[in-house]
Amino acid sequence: MRLVHLADLHLGYRAYSRMTSQGVNRREADVFNAFREALERTVSLQPDIVLIAGDVFHVPRPGNLAVVQTQRELVKFRQKCDAKIVVIAGNHESVKSSDNRCILELLSLIPDVSVVTQKPEAIATDDRHAKIFCLPHSALEQFDPVQIRPDPDFTYNLLMLHGTVDSDRINDYGGYDIPADLMEMPWDYVACGHYHSFTHLGRNAYYAGAIERTSNDIWKEANESKGFVEFNLETHAANFHALTTPRPTIDLPAIDAHGKEAEEIDRLISDRAQQVDITDKIVRQRLINLPKSIQRQLDYQTIRALQTRATHYLFEARSPEANTRESDGNETEKRQGSLLEQAREFLQQQELPAGVDRDRFVATGLSYLAADEI
Repeated sequence: MRLVHLADLHLGYRAYSRMTSQGVNRREADVFNAFREALERTVSLQPDIVLIAGDVFHVPRPGNLAVVQTQRELVKFRQKCDAKIVVIAGNHESVKSSDNRCILELLSLIPDVSVVTQKPEAIATDDRHAKIFCLPHSALEQFDPVQIRPDPDFTYNLLMLHGTVDSDRINDYGGYDIPADLMEMPWDYVACGHYHSFTHLGRNAYYAGAIERTSNDIWKEANESKGFVEFNLETHAANFHALTTPRPTIDLPAIDAHGKEAEEIDRLISDRAQQVDITDKIVRQRLINLPKSIQRQLDYQTIRALQTRATHYLFEARSPEANTRESDGNETEKRQGSLLEQAREFLQQQELPAGVDRDRFVATGLSYLAADEI
């Protein structure tokens, strides 16, 4: 018996201001392209079970386009593959009030798609060979490991959850910790979601990672492959399938501007961009130790040209004063940075009126917080 483990799809994710010819946010389209490829590759594998370990959608109330496209792709998948699909809710689509319902419940209307959104629940395959114990995000808030244990009446016992295994693996805010006792039970496979990098946790436990770069700090994942896990329950053989569609992300080497004039910095910026093809890619160029007096003299016409070539070109300059504050390790600065990241995540999940640019909305909100020196 074989399974495919997907996680952290983040369908409906939007970033930057580029649009497709159909008027769809470029990054939202990228994520759906990765989702389609993942499903097509899964069809070719013809597994017995497909596990989707949370954060199917990027926000609790995704746009109509994201919902309709997701249902359409899963219906097409069901027509080509008989695998049972089991989905749990992650922190991004979980609702916080009892009078709301999780958007994932719509997917349960598709034949052979089981969805668990709130409480711990066990789902058995039709042949009763495998039992999947599901722990969505909300179930981990006050979870007692005694509630779930492998069932000896089944050949295979699987655990699927969405949370944080340890503090070294956090790239998204809002997840609950996973009890260590739970992970140590004799599961035949543990499908984890929430951490966006493919990770073998030991024994038969894995983070599949995200299918695209949608975390708070995509630059840490610039050189990582995105994809999903195929696992053979009989042989315990795991295979990570890297996707080809995720948009390339390039974190260019930082430029140290200390002691340099504007003309030399301009040349270095151009040289960095010429060393790789940045066309249609997501790119960051960092400058450190850049005095504001020199920053004002830079050739911004060239920088704007680079921004036009790339899907997104982030020009990130840091003054010597900013580096000093960071190296001092001031606790206030650390708390401010943490709070700003949480604020960024909150603002990215808010519903916006039609025509409101999300990047500008988020940037404006963060600028207000930074101005108040939180």
